[in-house]
Amino acid sequence: MIINSLKLENIRSYTSEIIKFPSGSVLLSGDIGCGKSTILSAIEFALFGVKRKDLSGISLLRHGKKEGSVELDFSIDDKSVIVKRNLKRGKDDVKQEAGYIIKDGLKKEATAVELKSAVLGLLGFPLDLVSKSKDLVYRYTVYTPQEQMKQILLGDVESRLDTLRRVFGIDKYKKIRNNSSIVSKFLREKINLNMGKISDLDEKQSLKMEQVGKIDLISKEVDELLPSLENIKKDLDLKKQEIASVEEGVKKLNNLKGELNVCNTNFNNFKSNLERNSLEVKNLNSEIEIIKAEVQGKETLDVEVLKKDIEKRNEEILGIEKKINELNSSVASLESKKQISENLKQKVVNIDQCPTCLQQVCDEHKMFISSTEDETIVYVNKDINLKSKEKESLVEEIGLLKVGLEKIKKKESEISLIKLKLVHVEEKGKRISLLQQENNNLNEKIVEIGNKVKLLEEGIGGLSGNEERFNLVKKEYDLLLGKERDFSIKQAELIKEKETISLLVGRLNEEIDSKLKTKEELKGLNEKHEWLTKHFVNLVINIEKHVMLRIHQEFSELFKEWFNLLIEDDTITARLDDSFTPIIEQDGYDTEYINLSGGEKTSLALAYRLSLNKVINDLITTIKMNDLIILDEPTDGFSTEQLDRVKVVIDQLDLNQMIIVSHESKIEGFVDNVLRIVKQDSVSKISV
Repeated sequence: MIINSLKLENIRSYTSEIIKFPSGSVLLSGDIGCGKSTILSAIEFALFGVKRKDLSGISLLRHGKKEGSVELDFSIDDKSVIVKRNLKRGKDDVKQEAGYIIKDGLKKEATAVELKSAVLGLLGFPLDLVSKSKDLVYRYTVYTPQEQMKQILLGDVESRLDTLRRVFGIDKYKKIRNNSSIVSKFLREKINLNMGKISDLDEKQSLKMEQVGKIDLISKEVDELLPSLENIKKDLDLKKQEIASVEEGVKKLNNLKGELNVCNTNFNNFKSNLERNSLEVKNLNSEIEIIKAEVQGKETLDVEVLKKDIEKRNEEILGIEKKINELNSSVASLESKKQISENLKQKVVNIDQCPTCLQQVCDEHKMFISSTEDETIVYVNKDINLKSKEKESLVEEIGLLKVGLEKIKKKESEISLIKLKLVHVEEKGKRISLLQQENNNLNEKIVEIGNKVKLLEEGIGGLSGNEERFNLVKKEYDLLLGKERDFSIKQAELIKEKETISLLVGRLNEEIDSKLKTKEELKGLNEKHEWLTKHFVNLVINIEKHVMLRIHQEFSELFKEWFNLLIEDDTITARLDDSFTPIIEQDGYDTEYINLSGGEKTSLALAYRLSLNKVINDLITTIKMNDLIILDEPTDGFSTEQLDRVKVVIDQLDLNQMIIVSHESKIEGFVDNVLRIVKQDSVSKISV
């Protein structure tokens, strides 16, 4: 991977800048705070996007700006790739917007996540690293911020080993151990659970044998009941035959009794109907006499004649009301006309100049108009008086017509009521005739039913002996039936108990079979647990140790080589212990990192950084970044003599592209190219 150019828009101290990177060694030179590290952060952002902790959008977007972008042009396998990412300030945060990637001359719009996936694929990251470590490999092969390298050097042993495992791509062994521990715990829990499940297996097997014995005893008792039950059934058959022999006579007797009951019921009903009809006839005659007395001597005129008179009077009233409405309308019109004249008089009296022609209005003209309107008002008042008198006459006339109309309506109502009462008299007479005819029929039926009752009573007397005999035989039959029921109930209870116990035995068989399977499964679980804890985990630990040992050997040798090259004091040596922790010896004694000088600390960190870079590139051969390295302030605290050693480092690395960030002017003589960065009025630029 070779970086060609970087375009910044509103990124930290940069407003709009294009930075071109030549091949070979490149120094980003400038004062502290001029914007050198921003370029490195922008490159990382273009490749991998924002990171919540290390590289947030709010830390990249220039203060006061709503939008910003980074466009990175780089080469992979001699092919140009351009990636652009955008930032946009929201209400509470700065978020990534969609950008694009150009490869093979084709531009593709993509989201932030899609861009990251495409870049990781181009850089040749292994698939497992893409999903878990993301840009971690980039951080330890191309560009490692100083603070992050200090964290790995000064952090606790376990954190350092976890980080290195992820970088080397061998954290899978720890995950396997952790997963094995989880599986082991799961197996142990399942073993304990299964042991609990089979703890009562012997008890269940004993209970099953006990219940099988009960079933045998019940079967024997059921067999002993069968002879007694058969004898009772034979006696019941004999009693059924005896009941059948007398049942026909009892049936005839019951039929006669039923018929007698029907006759008695009908007799009572007919008699009750006769009394009710007679009472209704008496009441109807009384009502007829009362109505005749009410209408006697009352006038009965023709109602149709009265209705025609009412209709005629209504028409006359409507005609008069129409005339009154016309008079009211005419009077209203006259009143309006009168008001217009009065308004005109008042307007003319108060006017001095004609609003149309703007000429002065003389008093003579005002008098003429006033006189004319007075004549109109007199005429209108006269006409209003005449129409008012005509209206009063019509109102009086309509009042008389309405009084006469009410009298005629009252007369019509009285005559209609009389005629209605006469109709009721006629209807009641017809009802009396019907009731009298019905009573004659009822008397005939009462006599007929009385004769039939006598005949039925004689027949019942001749059959009464059959009923007593039937009751006696039926009682004996019921006793036998009770005995049969008792035996059958006892038999059913025994069979039900047998079925219940059989179901219990069936469930016990299922439980015992399940527990035997669980017992067999428990055996397999114990074997798996033993293999996992005693063999597999130890195997994984040994494999990891061998891998880590191979990495450690190469890492340690490289670390010693780089440290000896960078340090100027021959009394100080450094090596890595088994946990990849730097061990510093000075004059034959171990010394702490914090006791080193600034230049010695930087030398240690740089040696660790370069060694780590080489080991990763050797271990993960698919990554296409082994021809690029970025060093951020690699000479912090170096003496003049140590600065001379940087040239040796540059020569030995011999990379296609090396980007160094430093404010040390001496390094300019060691590199192929220098990009100077200046900052004026809070804006950073590349100095030409």
